[in-house]
Amino acid sequence: MSVGQLPVAYTLLELTVAVIAVVGNIVVMIAFRLDKRVRKKTNFYIFSLATADLLVGLVGVPSAILTKLGLPEGSFSGCITMLSLLVVLCTISILNLLAVSVDRYWAVLHPFSYRRKFTGRGVIAIILGCWLSGNCIGFSPLFGWNSGSLSSGRCFFTNVMNYDFLVFLYFATIVYPTLLMAFFYAKIYIVVLRQVRQISALEQAPSTYVVSSSFNRDILSSTTVPLQQASSHSKRDISKAKKLSIIVLFFVICWLPLYTINCIQAFCHTCVPPSWLLDCFIVLSHANSAVNPFLYAYHMREFREVANRLICCLRRSQSKKLDLPLDFFITQGLGRTIFRSTLTSDAKNKSIHENKENLSRTPSYLNVKHT
Repeated sequence: MSVGQLPVAYTLLELTVAVIAVVGNIVVMIAFRLDKRVRKKTNFYIFSLATADLLVGLVGVPSAILTKLGLPEGSFSGCITMLSLLVVLCTISILNLLAVSVDRYWAVLHPFSYRRKFTGRGVIAIILGCWLSGNCIGFSPLFGWNSGSLSSGRCFFTNVMNYDFLVFLYFATIVYPTLLMAFFYAKIYIVVLRQVRQISALEQAPSTYVVSSSFNRDILSSTTVPLQQASSHSKRDISKAKKLSIIVLFFVICWLPLYTINCIQAFCHTCVPPSWLLDCFIVLSHANSAVNPFLYAYHMREFREVANRLICCLRRSQSKKLDLPLDFFITQGLGRTIFRSTLTSDAKNKSIHENKENLSRTPSYLNVKHT
């Protein structure tokens, strides 16, 4: 297949997904860098996930388009390296999704042990473990677990990859992570519902009540909490639980079809799906990296506020068409300067405007006519 024979719809969809993944994840990473409120230890998982998804958009999608063309041709080492890198990036993204679910599961069900055990170093160790595991799994074909080079010298994913490896990849990175995430989020949802029932049963009680800690083994004594405060917490937990269910569902929709087809072909070599259907499943798997910023980061208030300010200040900078020398961009850090300027409140802007008007007026005692 030549470049001119690439399916137009597939190519456009892949490029669109790549652009969205790159832009969205860069915004998440910039927001993490600029605002201290975002740099919580739990949000380091989000930053790691954004990094992996950014690489999927920058490297993974172009690699998928190249292998669609059978490139690189005549270089098996280059072919297997590129395909292994594609698997590595997708696997790291999946493992980061699993790490986020584990973190939230432990924070909700075991909050006290979570504060003790999940320190900054512990979070970094888990993230490094995700990247190391992803590299070990993804680069396995590079170290011999492959089907060898084709006689034609072309580089096609399903022909070069060993089917035993694809079956292993299916269970290690799709089936087991999906079951684990479904279990974690289901437990979170059960805890939230139990808390809601407790609050509903005590709505007629006095202004304070005792929250039973039977759902949390780490809480050894009951805690007195204001009813209104507990009710607001339960509403936030319900909202989070709904979003978590959407996250699991979208993960399954994106990844399960493609890896299921690869696994089926390992046992049935004559079961070849239509090329258009396979292309749709490939784009769908990459779309997970484009949508992850919206599912995991943008629904968090801190990320959303910083992202909105960043987008607004970029629009303002384009409308003003600033004519600044290159040295200013390098030494002064235009992006950070513009971002900080947007943090000024409306009240402060209003007061500055009023001060300027007052200064522009000439005091009456200065209007003296000299004779």
